[in-house]
Amino acid sequence: MLSSINARGVSSTSGRITVALLFGLIAIGSTLFRWEIPAQAVTLTRFTGPTNSQPLALSADGSFLAAVNPDNNTVSFFDVRNDRNRKLLEVPVETEPNGVAMLPNGSKTYVANTVSGTVSVLTTILQNGIVNRSIQTITAGTEPYSLVLTPNGRFLYVANARSNDITVINTATSAVITTIPLSVPEPRGLAVSNDGDDDDTDETLYVTHFLSLPVAGKVDGSDDAKEAFVSVISTGSNTVSDLATINPLTNTGFLANGDALARIPPSGPPSFTTGAYPNQLQNIAIKGPFAFVPNTCASPNGPVLFNVNTHSCLSVLNRVTNEDANQTINMHSAVGAQANPAKLFITNPWAIAAKTGANEAYIVSAASNIVVKLSLDPGSGLAAVLSDPLDPSRVLQIPTGKNPRGIVINGVDTRAYVMNYVSRSISVIKLDAAKETVLATIQSANLPAPGSQEDKIHAGKELYFTSVGVFDPAPGTTTPIRGRMSNNGWGSCGACHPFGLSDNVVWIFPSGPKRVIPQNTDFDDKDPTQQRILNWSAERDEEEDFSRNIRAVSGGAGLIVKADGVTPEDLANVPDLTPLSNANRNQLKIRGFGAWDAIKAFEQFGIRTPISPVPDTDPDVIAGRALFISANCQQCHGTSMWTNSRVTFTPPPDPSLISNGQIIDQLRQVGTFDPNFFNEVRQNGAPSIGADGFVPPSLLGLFAYPQTFFHNGAAGSLDEVMANVTHRSAGTGGVDTLTNAADRTRVVKFILSIDSGTVPIP
Repeated sequence: MLSSINARGVSSTSGRITVALLFGLIAIGSTLFRWEIPAQAVTLTRFTGPTNSQPLALSADGSFLAAVNPDNNTVSFFDVRNDRNRKLLEVPVETEPNGVAMLPNGSKTYVANTVSGTVSVLTTILQNGIVNRSIQTITAGTEPYSLVLTPNGRFLYVANARSNDITVINTATSAVITTIPLSVPEPRGLAVSNDGDDDDTDETLYVTHFLSLPVAGKVDGSDDAKEAFVSVISTGSNTVSDLATINPLTNTGFLANGDALARIPPSGPPSFTTGAYPNQLQNIAIKGPFAFVPNTCASPNGPVLFNVNTHSCLSVLNRVTNEDANQTINMHSAVGAQANPAKLFITNPWAIAAKTGANEAYIVSAASNIVVKLSLDPGSGLAAVLSDPLDPSRVLQIPTGKNPRGIVINGVDTRAYVMNYVSRSISVIKLDAAKETVLATIQSANLPAPGSQEDKIHAGKELYFTSVGVFDPAPGTTTPIRGRMSNNGWGSCGACHPFGLSDNVVWIFPSGPKRVIPQNTDFDDKDPTQQRILNWSAERDEEEDFSRNIRAVSGGAGLIVKADGVTPEDLANVPDLTPLSNANRNQLKIRGFGAWDAIKAFEQFGIRTPISPVPDTDPDVIAGRALFISANCQQCHGTSMWTNSRVTFTPPPDPSLISNGQIIDQLRQVGTFDPNFFNEVRQNGAPSIGADGFVPPSLLGLFAYPQTFFHNGAAGSLDEVMANVTHRSAGTGGVDTLTNAADRTRVVKFILSIDSGTVPIP
């Protein structure tokens, strides 16, 4: 197949790249496309500003755009010159491409293939007016997620999310120069400074780490329990020069009507100040002496109300001191304060891009399907969410496609391009006007065939990651139903379950402290009909039971309705912890599918388990597996689900199985509950449940959630987990077979190796 991302002949002299624009032909399947370009010479030496990682990329002159399609295993290329905004071609790469970067002159494009563990290199070669595509593959670390070029394009940095390191590639030779180890897990967002010269040895690389880590001396469940980190790397030495800390926000601007950890039950009007800690640091952008980090802040102390749990934060790093600039803002506050009552909160801020020629930036809200605009103070780093210039009563919110996850701005600040993950499209936004507007929407990749199983999974993914929700009209009506997922777009399933996994937060829930369970463990990926009992305390037996969470935690109207197809189901007289049968309950529809049926299909088939960097062939892993079996750990943590928990009945459960709101036969008492532990409290201030034990958690992909273990986060490492004698001897009738510390270390290493490729233990 003949293919191209551009039609340019490239020559390089004295460090300057001169591009002659000619004409080109591309063939896609059996169709031949031709475009003609006026002959001209364009000098491109480097990108005009700092660079940052994104799922889409522009050439330095803003002529061509590339965007990854993670669900299609492809990358698409677009001609965006003079607002042509047309797709040129779609190129297959390896499995689950999540990041893309393009050389300043567009001659090479790099794609991070997360599941394959590789970087694809797409090269354009001009031959007789026809551009051929050649592909080279470079091996990276485990789960390469994002990548970024230095501004002159000479070096490529790849963030390997699971091996916790950075692969450095020379773009001239495609050779791996070095691998930079990181001291903090899960590198995600990347940004490189731009000092304006052609020397690439004095730039700085900033690396966000996705999940925050516990603060020493703090109790999990408190609003300041964790802090986040950004690694600072010199591009000259390719070593970590500093580790910057992003601090908790002391005041979110929203009040609670109680304080669970202080044992003050909810009552009266809200009067308690709430804080929040930064989490889910997906992206980072540099502007002047500051780096800006959008993130979803967690405020886990109860009561769990829609406007005091998760927040849309923008944290600021001082690049001179590599310290928190203490200018974190809660972007939700701008929406909360607007005079216009039609509010849509900025949920799950996922990516950011800053203008080159102005102190302004744009952030995409992945859950609310919007872009918001911010001003940036060049002296202090303080940001402010801007109002609509044509309607000052409301925040400026530029609509996008579904689940936007990336944004880039051209070098002259006239156009922004947004990658919409669920829509599989690109939004083109006009910036050089009084008010930003969407010029075009370009389809990047095909959507699933309507009515297919893939379409059902995709519909579930759409609902899972949205804070709004658009549903089929109720029977006898023609207007789609909107906004059932949360109160004014405040929350989404993805707000606590990024990628369908876990934010690793311990929330003070109605039953007590509960660490968020990753939902790749809800169903057996070898046999999706097998489901474990849900929640730590066996309070749920069907996914539909989480309609309560949509209503109570996110403040939404929910997806279960009365016979009219609109009115929310009445749960006022149903005890909070009582499992319900969903067999005869009415669901809203999305594209003809039951809404909960679609979400369940996504959870069964659409959530991938993280890939462990620890090989099964490691001698310590092999020895640890044997010790694990000898200690009969598989009694609670066996099978391909790595938990013995199963729904063994057709819901609802027999009343004899329910005690204290729990499905009692699913619980195990293994010494992990201490009623005197400070965070063992319900959101209403009452003592938490737990004396009957907990559902054994799955060990599948457990390595991905650092320093927070057990239901309440009481263990800060797997070593601490293994130090619990009652727990480690539960499978052998109290006989401790793991008294040797070296043996326990081997068992820990085995646990850290468990992923979907690990051979199950019956």
